[in-house]
Amino acid sequence: MREPRSPRLRTQRSKRKFSLRTILTVCASIIISVQFYLVTKYAKIVSTNSLENDRFDKMRAFDSPKSVEPVPVPVPEPDPEPEPEQDSQPLPVIPTYPEPVKAEESPASELPKATIAYAVSLTSCNAGFTADGAAVLKHSIHLSSYPNKNSKYAYKMILFAHPGALECVKPFEKLGYEVQMREVPINAAEIKGDFYREHVVKSGCCGDKEFLKLYAYTLVDYPIVVHLDLDSLILQPFDDLFDAMLDGGSSASGSALPIMHNNVVPESIEAFYTKDYNMINPGHQHPGVQGGFLVIKPNMNHFEEYKKVILEGNFRQGGGWAGKWGGYFGAQQIQGICSYFFEGLHPGTAVELNRCIYNSMNDAPKGSKRGKNVVPGTMACRDGKETCEDCRETDIEKIKSVHFTLCQKPWICPLLAIRKSPLCEEFHKRWFSIRKDWEEQRSDPVEDVGAVDFHNDVFHGFCKGQGDSNYRHITL
Repeated sequence: MREPRSPRLRTQRSKRKFSLRTILTVCASIIISVQFYLVTKYAKIVSTNSLENDRFDKMRAFDSPKSVEPVPVPVPEPDPEPEPEQDSQPLPVIPTYPEPVKAEESPASELPKATIAYAVSLTSCNAGFTADGAAVLKHSIHLSSYPNKNSKYAYKMILFAHPGALECVKPFEKLGYEVQMREVPINAAEIKGDFYREHVVKSGCCGDKEFLKLYAYTLVDYPIVVHLDLDSLILQPFDDLFDAMLDGGSSASGSALPIMHNNVVPESIEAFYTKDYNMINPGHQHPGVQGGFLVIKPNMNHFEEYKKVILEGNFRQGGGWAGKWGGYFGAQQIQGICSYFFEGLHPGTAVELNRCIYNSMNDAPKGSKRGKNVVPGTMACRDGKETCEDCRETDIEKIKSVHFTLCQKPWICPLLAIRKSPLCEEFHKRWFSIRKDWEEQRSDPVEDVGAVDFHNDVFHGFCKGQGDSNYRHITL
């Protein structure tokens, strides 16, 4: 038999039911109050804003029964506008913005026309101060590339390094070069010509290792490759060259190129180069290409053709390539084979630039004339012409790039040599000025250069005296 519930237990359960009922009632009241407040607030805002009459009409029509036609509201006169009620709050003002500017309409937002690969080669670690040349060369390219100096072309730095130079590629990596380790593109032992096979590995600056420069033709991800020596310096953008190569020789840029001897510019330009007349005697029929400056279109077929020509070894003693292209320093390597390739194998595809403007070396245009019945001391133009331009008199503001050969290297602080040539001095001023600019942008520049007092108008504190031992080299 169930025991009767105690009065106390019934009272507790009754209280719990009462408490739950009370809580639910209070919550429902709060929700109803909030809804009423929001509806009232919204209606007040809408009713007092004359600019929202149309929207309010639609809302009123939506809330009305379907059988009731909405009453049209007259359009208010634009002036004067009705004053809002004192207790109403205006709707938030939505700001308006101009239409976005398209990239082609804004020079500041234009993308570069193309990215140009600038390549250098390193055959060994024997060359001193490679980091200095690499740093200043790259910064000079940076200053003359998109978006600086109104250039349309961006740049990418690439190093072709022989395995024998592996220990000295670290500075290039720190400077942002893409390092590509490369073997010599041919096996010299497979060269057919006996004379050439024996001599190519030990002639010139670096033997057959100089053919690393030919890897420029393999950079097919870029429309144009500029291969330079590390002792080069860019002073102005190369946009005229790049435009002519991409847009055609008949374009405005192609028609205005600074070329040698008023030669015809082909419509399709495969390469630009300068010649090293300083290496020949006046009257030489086939001067060599200056190997420190090549602007080419990458082409794997050309790369393979170069290899085939080298392995064929048709370089004749006393004559050169095909018996004609030789007779000067470096003829067995880049200087000779490029001259043979551009003029002997593919004439009309490459353009010789004015060496006073591009790859300027401050060289003398004349040399001693040789031959029978020639009066000793007779001078003649090295390029074989009756008249020749003297690059030593060129305005520095017109020069696009510099090559430190005859003017000596900046890192040997050659004060005595450059004082003999005003243009050489200008070359060195530009190199050290660009180095200074690069140092000022670094987080750890060379310190106390301001304390040095040795012809700072030229060396900017990076030379403590004459000679390489007084040069303050770059640390990375």
